[in-house]
Amino acid sequence: MITGQRFHAPRLGPGAVYLRSLDQVFRANPDLVRVVEIEPQGLWTKPTAPGALPRGSPTELRELATLPQHTLTHGVGFPVGGTLCDQDRHIDEFRRWTESLASPWTSEHLSILEIPAAGAPQSCGFLMPPLQTEAQVALAVANIRHRAAKIGRPFAFETGVNYFAARPDELADGDFFAAIAEAADCGILLDLNNLWVNARNGRARINDVLARLPLDRVWEVHLAGAEFAHGHWLDAHCGRIDPDLAMLAADIVPDLPNLGAIIFEISPYRFSAFGPVAFLQEMETLHRLWAKTRSAPAAAATPKAPSPSIVPASVTPEQWERQIAIRMLPPSYWPPAPAPPLATSDERSFALYVELATSFRYGAITQLLKNSVRLLLMSLGEIRVRDLLDRYTALAPPTAFPTDEALGFARFARTQALPVSGLTDILMFEAASIEAAADGRTVRVTLAADLDALLRDIAAGRTPMPSSGGSQMVIEVGVIPVPFVRLGERN
Repeated sequence: MITGQRFHAPRLGPGAVYLRSLDQVFRANPDLVRVVEIEPQGLWTKPTAPGALPRGSPTELRELATLPQHTLTHGVGFPVGGTLCDQDRHIDEFRRWTESLASPWTSEHLSILEIPAAGAPQSCGFLMPPLQTEAQVALAVANIRHRAAKIGRPFAFETGVNYFAARPDELADGDFFAAIAEAADCGILLDLNNLWVNARNGRARINDVLARLPLDRVWEVHLAGAEFAHGHWLDAHCGRIDPDLAMLAADIVPDLPNLGAIIFEISPYRFSAFGPVAFLQEMETLHRLWAKTRSAPAAAATPKAPSPSIVPASVTPEQWERQIAIRMLPPSYWPPAPAPPLATSDERSFALYVELATSFRYGAITQLLKNSVRLLLMSLGEIRVRDLLDRYTALAPPTAFPTDEALGFARFARTQALPVSGLTDILMFEAASIEAAADGRTVRVTLAADLDALLRDIAAGRTPMPSSGGSQMVIEVGVIPVPFVRLGERN
């Protein structure tokens, strides 16, 4: 273990990832929820113009700064594990949020999201694990040092979930994390749910990982709910912390001498089925765990130095990202250089990642184009709608922001000459609503049918009657000062 002056994490306590739907729960329970972890990218809006950068609302940022909790920022969109690691275009906005929220440290995933592709870099649609090689250690260290300098805060990387089987030419999980933390002189966000899922899927046991880590570099712990689906245990952030994981965490946290926070994660898409009462019960669990932590350095054994790769790495970081591109992107976006062959276990794991990324894409479309998707289901049935979605994702690469995904599908669906009465009008209306919110402007659209009648029919489960081809309806959709839909004047 490297000795010397290290960041001493302030003892903030137990807390949770911020959701807009939980804002009043946070404000009403500052003694129970002592820390709020903000994921800025999840709250930002990306304008629809090509090349536009996502931005957060200054008003929302000011409101978040009034929360009674200690605040941390955690990145969810610009990971530090890839050859393409954005340190400039988006990070200035992240730094501004981190400074405004007075986050004592910040963190991000040790993953890959943006990858080289034909024509231009593309999002691969899901946070992918890097190969655990010495070359990857050097790449991650350089990325982390640059990111920490850019943000101007102590930086921790998250120990990630990994649905691939361990390769013989990789460092063990604990050795990989330890090598990066020591060489980058940074912190570790110990996501115990990720490590628990990894272990249940056949990777390293949690205790074996911890035995290799410099435990005084662990500043933060994450806990969440997992679920079994697609033949794997998944880090789904789906609900309660598994009791076995909570018991394991109770044994682990006393040995983390520099622990500053324990954070509960729940997905915004799962919270409606979870609820505020269950959320507060999980916070009580975190309080019991926090009571086991110690503020003074523990007399723990010095972790062993990371061991070198037993076999020289057969795949470079660049070759691994080409593999990701070939599995996660449509063929027209594949990079030109060939990729080495995969093991059978890698093929199975990539199939899972494709399934998860596709599920997220479909979720974004369904969430933002609710009426359009409901009308498609009523008119075509589930099998034909899934075929339509599959044809879209086979042609269009994933996007980093849900709004871009929904608008891409809306454009695609309008070109398909689908025999669905009212679909074009509903797609135009919902696309206009997305554009108005994303761009902060008023959007005018001309519809062939009465919008109110269309929405009433869809809400009632009725297929709209075909338009008579008579008078058109001009509407204006906007969000300033509040969201509105109003009749517009014809030109």
